[in-house]
Amino acid sequence: MKVTYSTNAWSPVMAHCAAPNNVNGAYYMCPGSDEEAIAGIAAAGYDSIEMFDGNLLAYEGREEELRALLKKYNVELRAIYSACCFIYEEILPEEMYRLRKAAEFASRFGATQIALGGGATRYDGIKESDYAKLAAGLDTACEVAESLKMTASFHPHMGSLVESPEQLDKVMEKTRIKLCPDCGHVKLGGGDPLTVTKKYADRILYFHLKDVTEDGMFCPLGVGTIDFAPIIKTLKERGGEILWVVECDGWSGDANEGAKITAEYLKNLL
Repeated sequence: MKVTYSTNAWSPVMAHCAAPNNVNGAYYMCPGSDEEAIAGIAAAGYDSIEMFDGNLLAYEGREEELRALLKKYNVELRAIYSACCFIYEEILPEEMYRLRKAAEFASRFGATQIALGGGATRYDGIKESDYAKLAAGLDTACEVAESLKMTASFHPHMGSLVESPEQLDKVMEKTRIKLCPDCGHVKLGGGDPLTVTKKYADRILYFHLKDVTEDGMFCPLGVGTIDFAPIIKTLKERGGEILWVVECDGWSGDANEGAKITAEYLKNLL
């Protein structure tokens, strides 16, 4: 299938060990086997992967190992996922260095997409000015991506500055970045994934398909509570290219089985 699958389903989601001391090293990481993840994704029939920036940069100085893995399982690297605090002016250059480093490396493998999740939250509460600061940082991230012939998209995320639809609106009206809705995070943030999709349809190129159970756990598509059919129909009717990516991190079941369950579900929709 012409669908991307994130490698983050095969092990816990963590931060790079450099993160506590160096903002420019604050990458997302999954400590598990990249080959196990890529093999499972390929076996379920997907054609490409999304990787955390930290997992990708682990191949600096040995990139032929990753090229060999991708070739072995006949999948492409489509995208990287990276965090974006972006509200602290002093460290913004450090964050952009981190983003550019990962994006440049990803572009050497032919990746075309950068998903940026979040926005920082302060210990003493959100300031209204934080939305404008995040938006300005996202515009700069767009420039980084475009210089590499890539596209940057913003991904709302639980536990960040942008959880709810109202928070999303505050950021999106101030930035030109594309939107990468994540159905699971949108729903947990109190929103309706279909409503968000319809509202921002003209700004969506890269879309995270993620299901969530009644008790708020992520799961394979079709197992949870989200009806993806009208969401996919909305974007198909809009026309133009849509790059679909599946995330199933945090599911308690077997990651390989989860990828297959989702593949069967998507074959009936795509």
